[in-house]
Amino acid sequence: MQKTDHQILDSAFTLGGASCEPSFFARMDSMYEGDATTVSSAIDIRVHLSSATELSDAVTTWNEWGHFHRSLNYSHWNLKGPVEPAGIYLPALGMLFRFHVNDSRLDVYTVPGRSQRTAELVFHAARNLALWRRDARFSCMLHASAVIVHGAAWLFLGNKGAGKSTLFIDSVLRHGATPLSNDRVLLDSFDGRTIWSWPSYLSYCEGTILDYPELGQVFDAALEGVEPPSARLYRRSYEQAHKRIVPPFHFNEVLGRHYARSAPIAGVVCAQLQPGHADGLTVISTRRTSQMAISEIADAVFSGDDPDFPAWHGVRSSIDANAVEPALEWLAEADVPLLNIVLDPVLGKSGLGKLLVQ
Repeated sequence: MQKTDHQILDSAFTLGGASCEPSFFARMDSMYEGDATTVSSAIDIRVHLSSATELSDAVTTWNEWGHFHRSLNYSHWNLKGPVEPAGIYLPALGMLFRFHVNDSRLDVYTVPGRSQRTAELVFHAARNLALWRRDARFSCMLHASAVIVHGAAWLFLGNKGAGKSTLFIDSVLRHGATPLSNDRVLLDSFDGRTIWSWPSYLSYCEGTILDYPELGQVFDAALEGVEPPSARLYRRSYEQAHKRIVPPFHFNEVLGRHYARSAPIAGVVCAQLQPGHADGLTVISTRRTSQMAISEIADAVFSGDDPDFPAWHGVRSSIDANAVEPALEWLAEADVPLLNIVLDPVLGKSGLGKLLVQ
């Protein structure tokens, strides 16, 4: 039986079983450069082949339904099925997940040929477990993309539609920044200065994909052998309803750009996208993060009970459900530049490089 070792944040995973497919894990591993953090949690994942009848019979007493993952933007990630205290069944995909908390073991039962996404969903389950079991060192998670300029990380902070993805991709492709994280970062509570990457997927409006030919290559590569050619016809739209999503390792595989695992914080940018803004990019205020108000980060902090990653595995995080105040305190102690900007999605990009080296 083949076994492979992998790591997500501070959780180590051993993947094995009769139908274990390590390629998705390996591709996610390969997108990072540098050493991983110290392991504080080890989990054994065993993949088993089963029939649809066996899986259906195994959950006859599971009367409640819950989410394996919740997504408001992408219907194919809004996965749910019957749950028990430490497991979930996805009947449409022919997969059953059972986590044994005391043994730190995840059993995955899958019907052969039912889903092409089996390997990805096993990784997704591991990512979910890594989030819930993470050490207190990674207590706060922010809704932010991040890039590294001159060895330090700039955070693009905000909720959906705040321009985080646009700022991320322009910084990397047009201004030579190193990618750190697409959508979420974790704050290191041990040293109070380090930002850690989280393996979020690449998510872009079709209009932004058209703006960057290299980004189009990344998204096209993810469609090889899966979608018809018409799927490569992107609309000139910047609406949330016209977003696409792909695993981030395609960025590394197509463009040769590795993600960093962590970096000291350099500053925070809070952007307001304003199409047609005549000046392109305007800095509204320059302050320090020690001057931030709680209202400025309340919508960008994930609580201990993250609705996008439901605890179908029966594990409950020790992270404080109200993580806003600890995040604000962390940023206050870091005391780095805080820039509030207004940005036209097209005209404002040229001034971004100068903004991030001040």
